[in-house]
Amino acid sequence: MYAHLIEDSHYYLDQVEKCASAKDEISQGKTEGGEELFESRAFPPIKIKGPGLPSNPKNKEDLMLGLNQLLERMSEWDKKIDSINPNFKERHDGFGWLNAQEWFALVGFHFRHHLRQKTELEQMLKNFNREVYK
Repeated sequence: MYAHLIEDSHYYLDQVEKCASAKDEISQGKTEGGEELFESRAFPPIKIKGPGLPSNPKNKEDLMLGLNQLLERMSEWDKKIDSINPNFKERHDGFGWLNAQEWFALVGFHFRHHLRQKTELEQMLKNFNREVYK
């Protein structure tokens, strides 16, 4: 799960970077699903099938390095995200045309989505263990 979060977050930040270096304003907006996502500021509590599996880190140190690199990149963009023209956009396959601020927000939405799933899974396992070891 963490490798997936790191990989997808870097992809979102790549889109932020494209928006930041764009030259042409885009008038198109989000899809209906994109509007709902940003209105609720969260992914829906459903499983979403993505395109393939991420490469898993070789060890815990690689995973920590990946998380730290992501945090550094997030921190750098956080300092300049508000200065990017909100009409410079990149297209998301499901959510439509997103600007840099919206792509940046997806990182947090995505992390919270998976943390919620992790909590649900841990609760299911806890309940399962109670049933099995009665």
